Amino acid sequence: MTEPIVVRLCTADDLASLGRREPHPNARYAQGHYERQLEGDYYFAVALRDGIELGTSVLDCRGDNLLQPELKSLWVYPESRRQGAARALTRFLEQQAVELGFDEIFLRVDPQNAAAIPMYISLDYTPTGDHRLTTYEYVDGLGNTHSREEMDAIYRKSLRLLH
Repeated sequence: MTEPIVVRLCTADDLASLGRREPHPNARYAQGHYERQLEGDYYFAVALRDGIELGTSVLDCRGDNLLQPELKSLWVYPESRRQGAARALTRFLEQQAVELGFDEIFLRVDPQNAAAIPMYISLDYTPTGDHRLTTYEYVDGLGNTHSREEMDAIYRKSLRLLH
């Protein structure tokens, strides 16, 4: 029998193994998410099965965020896809939002992301019709930070039935 997926907030003990899964040693994405979590109103979740990381995601509730709360940075490792990790991460972070008193949750997604959009729709997210230019920062293999812009579609989900 397959072990269930467990989702919890990331701890400092997770950072080394999460860091090894990043595109290169200089990326430090997990470290950045964890540091923002320590500052507050930012929840960095990890999905595990039998102690092995399957993926991560974030709930951003910070006051400077235009969409609040926002589900973001959902990433499931390629070998772990189509096993329920994205759904488990999303549900866990939605419950966090409910416990924080939010009635709705938002996310941004590239309109060309043919894999993500059906999954979000299956989780009751609906397109708002709005789009927002999003700047993404990434670190190359040499440790240099770059940015790229993308016009993302905004999706929303009511959390009222989860209360």
